[in-house]
Amino acid sequence: MTFPGGLVTNWNTTTINGKQYLVIETAAFRIPLDFDPSSAMFIAVAAPDGALGNVPWLLKGDPGDPAILTTAIQFTPLDPSDPTPDAASLLALGNNTYQLVLSLHKGQKGDPGSNLLTPTDYGTPVYKNILQVNAATTGFEYATQKVGDRYIPATILSTPSGNPSYTLCSVAVPAQTFDWRPHCEGYCVFTGTGPDLQVDLMARLGTGSTAGTTGETAGAIVARGTQPAGQSPATHVLSAAPPPGSADSYDRVAAGTIAVLFLRAERQSGLSTFTTNAATTRFSVRVEPIP
Repeated sequence: MTFPGGLVTNWNTTTINGKQYLVIETAAFRIPLDFDPSSAMFIAVAAPDGALGNVPWLLKGDPGDPAILTTAIQFTPLDPSDPTPDAASLLALGNNTYQLVLSLHKGQKGDPGSNLLTPTDYGTPVYKNILQVNAATTGFEYATQKVGDRYIPATILSTPSGNPSYTLCSVAVPAQTFDWRPHCEGYCVFTGTGPDLQVDLMARLGTGSTAGTTGETAGAIVARGTQPAGQSPATHVLSAAPPPGSADSYDRVAAGTIAVLFLRAERQSGLSTFTTNAATTRFSVRVEPIP
């Protein structure tokens, strides 16, 4: 074969591993001869050894549009026993747009539970009761929830003139099903009659059958508010705290025991007296359950 410019080369055939090839020696180029004869033609392009080839009819075209993947997925869940294999493919929707087609098996179901409680396993259910671990830790038991409430006095009195001490009001707390402590809050404005007066606002605790007789004047002081002598008028704010170093039993109210909290104004020093007004006095008691 003669190429433009006078270059002559030969076309030969060779067999490699039982397969026949057409060989252009000049370009060291081989063409397999087992192409489809029904095509009636083939095109082979080769450059002579050490030369450059040019194919003028192959041109770079314009960039194509990027493919668009829709956010909607065509999903098919498969039962765990379905023999169909998991699969994922892209479905052409036209206009260079594709959709993900996905088939996945659902997870196997777990074994049925065997340790579920029934309402009567640990006694008779009672409204608002909860299940808790019993004292022996061998199971559960129904118990009343330890939830406290707030209590306020029905009325508050004003302190008349000429009194060194006075009970402003009282709050009765019904017996609870658990041990608890009172948390008292309140305030009172005092107006003294002399410069030497110091008076404290106190919440005293009375419990049991003697709550109303000894608790009013001698009960444990569970909250207190004070001010230096000579300040008048002065606002006292209760601080709900027992004295430092108090025993655990100091302000503990046992389960099943009624309690009465007394809001008291008690003179601490001086010879003067004081007055208070119900309109500037507040008092409340909150039940705080003991774990």
